[in-house]
Amino acid sequence: MSTSTELLNNILSAAVQQGLDQASLAAHAKVRPETISRAKKRDTVDLKTLQSLARAAGLQLTLEPVNVGDKSTISPLAHPRFGLAWSNPNASSEALVCNAIKNGNYHLLLQAAVAHGLGFVQQQLGAMAPTLRPKSHQEVQRKIANIEKGFSHAQA
Repeated sequence: MSTSTELLNNILSAAVQQGLDQASLAAHAKVRPETISRAKKRDTVDLKTLQSLARAAGLQLTLEPVNVGDKSTISPLAHPRFGLAWSNPNASSEALVCNAIKNGNYHLLLQAAVAHGLGFVQQQLGAMAPTLRPKSHQEVQRKIANIEKGFSHAQA
């Protein structure tokens, strides 16, 4: 999925939360409803249209610096609702993903793949393979394969 389509999806979600359907959002943004439909279908939308839609949804498009390798960025998996970080909210991404793999819960594996990338989750599974029971390893592999299929379908 392209960055512009991700932004468009975020704008559409914000509009829905405000009670605006796609047609209403288009009217508020002074764009044709077909423009949104085409953008979703073609996986591309121009910046001017994104800005208009964002404003109509009460949002502002902004850029912020990326701090590559910044350890102060806390993984979303550290949130207490996942129960992976226990008493250490600063746990490394590797430790959190390993805990998700050990748990084997599909929802946790999906969150790990969304937060850190499917390749990273597969890499951690490969590193952990010798420590897992064969049946557990196979089950986690099956779930990750299903997540990969889901990601592929979402990109189509």
